[in-house]
Amino acid sequence: MSSLPPDKEDESTTQLAPAPEGNLESSSTIPDHPDDAHDGEEESGPAEPVDPEQAALDEHRMTLLEHLVELRTRLRNAVIAFVVAMCGSIYFVAKFFEVLTRPVVRGLKNAGFPPDLHVKGVTEVFWVYMKLAIIAGVLIASPLVLWELWKFVAPGLYKKEKKLAGVVTFSTAICFIGGTVFGYFVLCEPAAYYMMSLLRDEHAKAGDLHLIPVLMMDDVADFLMMTLAGCGVAFELPVIVAVLGALGIVTTRALWKFNKYALVLATVLGAVLTPSTDPFTQMLLAGPLFLLYEISIAVVWIIERARKRKEKELEDQYNEPDAGSS
Repeated sequence: MSSLPPDKEDESTTQLAPAPEGNLESSSTIPDHPDDAHDGEEESGPAEPVDPEQAALDEHRMTLLEHLVELRTRLRNAVIAFVVAMCGSIYFVAKFFEVLTRPVVRGLKNAGFPPDLHVKGVTEVFWVYMKLAIIAGVLIASPLVLWELWKFVAPGLYKKEKKLAGVVTFSTAICFIGGTVFGYFVLCEPAAYYMMSLLRDEHAKAGDLHLIPVLMMDDVADFLMMTLAGCGVAFELPVIVAVLGALGIVTTRALWKFNKYALVLATVLGAVLTPSTDPFTQMLLAGPLFLLYEISIAVVWIIERARKRKEKELEDQYNEPDAGSS
């Protein structure tokens, strides 16, 4: 039996009784300080708006090791495409050489010489064909190689940068192809005819001395490939000037002031980019170069006009709220 009186015993049992679980939960949710309640309200508030382009870039963000693995995969695919294209080109390389040398053959015939090519070594044919197979492999595999490069670079670019890169790449390819087509159909045959006609004229002046052209297979292939490559690079002039104009480095007024020196510069570039030393071939390339420079001025003028229009639209949008508030 307890020694406490009945009323004291009730008070002690009341003090020792545990609190209900509901009261503990309610007491635990009460903030210790009023500022803590405000902090919770601020954390549960609306989140700041996120740029969707930036969010997409964050999703594709990779570590350095992941970038290296991705680069290795893209390079492997590009090398496989090049090797397959080169091996396939070996089968057609003889036909490729025949098509490539047609302008020189026609120039020789028109100049009155037989279209004979010679070799100076046992392995010359093999190395010339191998060189042409490598070039054909690069040309055939270039779309896939550029695609692999694009897949590696594109995830880190904004939408505007992707559009600009696509326009520049497409324009570069079109201008280079246009330059090689111009060199093949317009430049190579007249150049071969002009140089062989000089030999024919010297043969007539020499009397009993006979000058016989001995065109080597390797030299003819190098002449044609260098001429086509030089024309392709020369036709990149509008792309280069347009990029400089878009960056604000050159202006239409500055290009127009430089126009009087452009013809001289075009002649110098024609001499540098063509492998032959005769002035006829140089002038054949200098004329289109000067025309491309004039086209470049028009392109830069269009870019400047579009930029000014966009700046005016942005200025009008900026001034509209100020006009409404006043």
